[in-house]
Amino acid sequence: MAGDLPNLERVRKIVLRLHQECLGLDLKDAVFKKYPGIVLKHLWHLIRSEGSMNRRKRAQIILISLGFIGLTGISGVAYSVYSLLSKIRAGALNKRPFMRRTRSQIMLDNGARVMYIPYGDDEENKKRVLIGPKDDDRYEHDKYLFKYFAKSNRSQLFYSRFVSQLSILYRILIPKLTDRNAFLLSFQIFFLIMRTWLSLFVARLDGQIVKDIISRNGRKFMLDLMCWFLIAFPASYTNSAIKFLQRKLSLNFRVNLTRYIHDMYLDNRLAFYKVTFDTQAASSVIANIDNSVANDVAKFCDAVCSVFANIAKPVIDLVFFSVYLRDNLGTLGILGIFVNYFVTGFFLKKLMPPLGKLVSKRSSAEGDYYNYHLNLIQNSEEIAFYQGTQVERGKVNVLYNNLMDQMLLVDRVKAKYNAIEDYVLKYTWSALGYVFASIPTVVATFTTGVNNEEVNMREFIVNKRLMLSLADAGSRLMHSIKDISQLTGYTNRIFVLLSVLHRVHAKQFAYGAITDEGDGLDDKPSQRFDDVLRGTVQRNFNGIRVENIDVIIPSKLGREGTKLINKLTFQIPPVIIPETATSDSQVSISQKIVFQGPGSSLLILGPNGCGKSSIQRIIAEIWPIYNKNGLLSIPSPSELFCVPQKPYFIQDGTLRDQLIYPMAGDDFFDQGHKDRELVQILQEVKLEYLLKRDRGWKYLDARADWKDVLSGGERQRVNFARIMFHKPRFAVLDEATNAISADMEDYLFNLLKRYRFNFITISQRPSLIKYHDFSLDINSDESWHLQMLGTDEAITSIEKEIEGLETNLQNVESWEKERSELVKRLAHI
Repeated sequence: MAGDLPNLERVRKIVLRLHQECLGLDLKDAVFKKYPGIVLKHLWHLIRSEGSMNRRKRAQIILISLGFIGLTGISGVAYSVYSLLSKIRAGALNKRPFMRRTRSQIMLDNGARVMYIPYGDDEENKKRVLIGPKDDDRYEHDKYLFKYFAKSNRSQLFYSRFVSQLSILYRILIPKLTDRNAFLLSFQIFFLIMRTWLSLFVARLDGQIVKDIISRNGRKFMLDLMCWFLIAFPASYTNSAIKFLQRKLSLNFRVNLTRYIHDMYLDNRLAFYKVTFDTQAASSVIANIDNSVANDVAKFCDAVCSVFANIAKPVIDLVFFSVYLRDNLGTLGILGIFVNYFVTGFFLKKLMPPLGKLVSKRSSAEGDYYNYHLNLIQNSEEIAFYQGTQVERGKVNVLYNNLMDQMLLVDRVKAKYNAIEDYVLKYTWSALGYVFASIPTVVATFTTGVNNEEVNMREFIVNKRLMLSLADAGSRLMHSIKDISQLTGYTNRIFVLLSVLHRVHAKQFAYGAITDEGDGLDDKPSQRFDDVLRGTVQRNFNGIRVENIDVIIPSKLGREGTKLINKLTFQIPPVIIPETATSDSQVSISQKIVFQGPGSSLLILGPNGCGKSSIQRIIAEIWPIYNKNGLLSIPSPSELFCVPQKPYFIQDGTLRDQLIYPMAGDDFFDQGHKDRELVQILQEVKLEYLLKRDRGWKYLDARADWKDVLSGGERQRVNFARIMFHKPRFAVLDEATNAISADMEDYLFNLLKRYRFNFITISQRPSLIKYHDFSLDINSDESWHLQMLGTDEAITSIEKEIEGLETNLQNVESWEKERSELVKRLAHI
């Protein structure tokens, strides 16, 4: 122990001497407990005093380093405490079981959503995220910004389509000044300024170290080297923070923009379906809208944040470095530097290729290539049956070659421009930087006649470093012009997408017809919305009534488009009872819930292309009513269920999800439903054997590509299971049993009649007449005929159909003879 005392005393003397030499602080009589306060007070005094420049600079470096170290420590402690509390809440520190919600989201009464997002390696860890309610008024207001932006700006003296579009989009990215994205942007600007300020410190310290080396002052060299390592920590922290904030800001922008798009694209106004009717939109956006939503949004957000950082950092550097260099180079020197920048920028702007248009074309080619591969996946079985490999390969090769041509075109154009840009910005500006950095040294030596090598070397090192940094800032600013050109392409695609969605999402959407509600980007003659869609829809009706409706295919021609059926009129049930019982979705199907009164049914018959399915589209309100005296009366959405020709199945959904569609899995449990209801429904539609394929009722949780797992008949029976689960009073079936056997078809239609559903069947088979009360025959000449089955007229029409079948049966013998002769000929070949 006695031998260690001299060593401790030696260390103590070195520490005291270090404080004295570096900061001029005497700590001989200081108490250890008061050491932090004494040092911080002395550092603050040095910064505010006008004493030694070196000590003041060291005090600044030490305070900055201590501040960043303290901030890092506090952040680490706060994150550790947060992680510990999260584990305690999750029950990770005790052995008792912890109940956790397993479903993904909850819809609150005000329209907000609470989502549970899994994170980490453990699937049990879920983060609760609250998403605010959708604001329909905002979308109605914003549509006018997208509609009139071009007209309101083209009359100005300086007009930039890119700036006008970006000025509207930023309201989505940063909705208000108190938004978290505004704070992140402020933090990013703060760290950008901090990095420039630290660069000035590093430049000065670099010159001081060179001076210490030339003057062979080892003590100052060691002190300045220690300051170098201290300033390196906040400088590294700042660079990391800037990159993190840029990425975080990009992700937040993407969240805001994606949600904004989803709220319009996927809502009860069916914009995802109606968007195909918007003939005013750019064809590339409509054809590749999935690529625009999934890829273009991410590229746009990354490009916006990247361009902002690439512009803000050089501008800040130019301002700070110019102010510092002005004392050495003078106003004329700084003015000459900026004149050089502007001349270079003007020169490079003239030589810059149209990267915005090229990038937009490349994105369109990527979308075409991606969509065709998606088409191959969705129709792989049909293509395999047709043996269409050669045709598909040729089509894919054409799209791939087009994509490669667009990508190579962009790279080829960039290569020529980059060669000129690098020569001017890197080498020419660097050489000019050496020239400008040497001006103070040459002028001072020439005027005084004294060559002070240490001072001149220090000044040259500092000026050279700042001049090179200034040249680098200018070159990055010029490079950002190219990034802005690419951002222009992404901005235009996103803006066109949002313009289309706003136009389609609007209540007054005319299905592609040119109206005064158009986007204002063309000079086509327009008409009022009321002159295009003039029909009337009556909701919450106790039946389905179609009165004097012209069935017209939606197009830009409006009511002058192709008419399929003229003045269609029918009603189900034929007599409307004002007070009719409704179904209770909370009651099990096993309790034999039936609707009061007998169910009415209508069979719609007709050849292909006559407009049968179009009637279902009008009833579902996805097609408009053009004629003024047309009236559609429909029940509430919960009382009407439409079954399309092609059964739809949720991708990667459970069997339960398929049976209860369009109800979400969360709502199924939240409304008190049980799996036993689904088991009973499967028994009703003769699909209970599906539960024997695996683990009984747990098979309801099985995930698969159900459209491939189930056969055509099973998929159609799932549609009937959905009807039995939702129990609507009215159902519209479009070719709902064309893949089902005759005995099963008979059972399912009798099932609907047993539970007294009102249903409309669209089919081409007259054999279904026996299950319906009325028949509506659609002809190919826009005419139609409605009759009640069981009347003399209906019996006569059925007898005619039977006579036609009997006539065909009389030809069976002759057809069999022809077949036998063909078989004999084939045997001789």
